[in-house]
Amino acid sequence: MPDPIESRMNFIIEQQAQFAVDIQLLKERQAENSRQIESNAGMIRQLVDVCLSLAHHGEKTDERIRALGEGVRELGEDLRALIDTVDKLVRRNGS
Repeated sequence: MPDPIESRMNFIIEQQAQFAVDIQLLKERQAENSRQIESNAGMIRQLVDVCLSLAHHGEKTDERIRALGEGVRELGEDLRALIDTVDKLVRRNGS
């Protein structure tokens, strides 16, 4: 007949061994998670840098488009003035 105290001791030893294995697995997973978090943080920093760069380029592009629009407006004014001048010359010479 097995000794109940010895059975309990064996059970406790087995449980302690399983607990030690589980703790080791948790430590390994925690280390992997820490590595993954650090990697993700690095990629997030790169993504933020890219977004800031794109925003900066977008602002520069907006400035260029505004300047181009202003140039087109000025060109239109100059063209209208030229057309008016040519029209006046044609009317004078045609009369």
